[in-house]
Amino acid sequence: MGKEWILEWDGEVLEVLPAWYFKVILKDVGTPVRCKKSWRMSQSNISIIPGDRVKVEINQYDMTQWRIVFRYNDYKK
Repeated sequence: MGKEWILEWDGEVLEVLPAWYFKVILKDVGTPVRCKKSWRMSQSNISIIPGDRVKVEINQYDMTQWRIVFRYNDYKK
């Protein structure tokens, strides 16, 4: 029952902010939001740089807490 109240969007990282926050623009909405890396991404040392496509989730109860949960691999050869 934990995952049914979480909403997910795709977005792109615009800039890196202090205190491990990131400014992400949502793909469908076009709104910039302030996000933080999830604990699992921090533990795995996954780096995020501006221009990366990410999956962002938000808790439906507290709309101010955004979290980056996945970074897409867009490597072109």
